[in-house]
Amino acid sequence: MADHNAIRSNPPAQPQPKPEHPSPRHQLKADYFEALRHLNRGYGVALAALDRLESKDRLHAPRAFPSGFLNIYRNRTEALRALANRDLLRLLAEREELEAGRFGASPEKPDRKPPRS
Repeated sequence: MADHNAIRSNPPAQPQPKPEHPSPRHQLKADYFEALRHLNRGYGVALAALDRLESKDRLHAPRAFPSGFLNIYRNRTEALRALANRDLLRLLAEREELEAGRFGASPEKPDRKPPRS
């Protein structure tokens, strides 16, 4: 016959206190900027692919793409990259302003002056 007695771990005698605040994610900012780097790398990959299409298309007649057609997509991709960087970095900058204020730094007056060139 099968033994139905399960082996279970004993719970701790005293309940463990839960931290009042979750542990801070010290690498969160690095994670944001790493994600932005990947995003920009993706735009770079897309632009390189458009360049390859243009190069290959120039070698063969008749051309598959009308003159300037791929350049339209290149410009759209560059514009989207610029808009995404502007908007995402602006939001991160606003977050940094709030955090600097929370830690007592005045956004208008840095602690030290930048070195002169």
